[in-house]
Amino acid sequence: MKHRILIKLAAALTALSMAFTAFTSGSMYSLADDSPSPDSAVTEQGGAESEKTEKEKEDARKKLETQRAEFERSIKELEKRLADLSAESKETEEYIDTLDEKIGYLNEELTLLDIQINSYIEDIDALEAQISENQAQIDALQAEVDAVQSKLDELNRLFEAKYEAYCLRMRAVYVSGTLSLFTALLTCDDISSFFTRYQMIKSVSKSDSALLVDIEEETQSILAQETDLNEKKASLDKMKSDLFEKKNGLQAKKNTLSAAQEEMARKKVALSSDKAESDKLFAELTAKNGMYTEFRNEDAEVKKAVEKEISDLINGIIKPEDVTLGTTGDRDETVSTTYLYTDVHYNSDAVLNMTYPVPGHYGISAGFPNYSNGSYHGGIDFPCPQGTNVVAAQSGVVILVRLLNKSYGHYVMIYHGTDSKGRTIVTLYGHNSKILVSTGDTVAKGQVIAKSGSTGNSTGPHCHFEIRISNKRTNPSNYLSK
Repeated sequence: MKHRILIKLAAALTALSMAFTAFTSGSMYSLADDSPSPDSAVTEQGGAESEKTEKEKEDARKKLETQRAEFERSIKELEKRLADLSAESKETEEYIDTLDEKIGYLNEELTLLDIQINSYIEDIDALEAQISENQAQIDALQAEVDAVQSKLDELNRLFEAKYEAYCLRMRAVYVSGTLSLFTALLTCDDISSFFTRYQMIKSVSKSDSALLVDIEEETQSILAQETDLNEKKASLDKMKSDLFEKKNGLQAKKNTLSAAQEEMARKKVALSSDKAESDKLFAELTAKNGMYTEFRNEDAEVKKAVEKEISDLINGIIKPEDVTLGTTGDRDETVSTTYLYTDVHYNSDAVLNMTYPVPGHYGISAGFPNYSNGSYHGGIDFPCPQGTNVVAAQSGVVILVRLLNKSYGHYVMIYHGTDSKGRTIVTLYGHNSKILVSTGDTVAKGQVIAKSGSTGNSTGPHCHFEIRISNKRTNPSNYLSK
């Protein structure tokens, strides 16, 4: 409204100026359009590249949702099958294998859910950063708006004072009439009075013209400042609207994150419950049939850490030609024979001619490469009574002895040298109750190195046996003979 008033006022001033100029022979002043171009306060966000990134992220989320939906369908089908099997008996390998399959799907779904949660957290962090930046921009623009408003208020105050003075002068001119100037000059008594009165009138006219110029310039400045103010206010309103939308989006993301975290917690509880049931039933089943092996639901991070240690060791073992004489380490009991000297094999396939690690016990409770439920099993399990002799499958050097309460439990690793292809050969013996050799000992084929047990991840006494060729687990059955 004020903007329109000022425009009308500018037109009125122009008309007044023309009238006054006609009377005083002064110059006519025009309102020049010299208002500054307003600066834009908002930079457009995004662009083609950011839109592409958002699309890729959205596509990835949809893919995760599709995968999760497939896992959910599989889990529901398995739960129905478990219900049917439990109606007959839970103490069967089929029921346990089905339960383990469900556990596998739950693990996969939790992995995807964890990816989604991390994605939500990244989005929240990005939104919070944008909100913080937008708030800073709003604060800066608000300061500009306040400064322009203050300047505009001061201009209006000055304008009103000058405009009032100008209006009084115009009213005086109007009241005096158009002939008052000539009357004042012609009624002079002498030429001296004429020139004195003329100079006074000319001075007043010049002052009025200057006042008009000031008013016109201030009017133009007010119009420009008001235009700038309105544009800044429009930008400020848009930024506040964007900020409001971002805050709503942030809250929606946080709600989604909370829901996903709650779902994660529920599924972890369900997973733990299913694992506990599986381990309990499996322990009872292996105890019933004597086919002891490992629990199939060992923590993935534990397995990963143990495997990394073994891989690092094997990748850094000494060359076979550097091994000549080993030393007998401290043992927990006296053995009948002490082996002081045993060469490892060097580029010979004789190294692959191995004996069974638990003589007299050839039954297999879990074979290579998978358990009955399909999960990976990197060796062969030989059930045997607690304290049964465990022997070296081939001559070699003990390179590792570990006493763990998880994974392989108390286990031994022996380096046997290389085959004809130059591949390193290492064996592993797990879950022992007692270790009879030390790291650095040389052992002969068939030498007792440990007593069987059920340490670590084990359902009962057995020997877990692995053959690693160039650090790759392979099927021991291909190399064992009585």
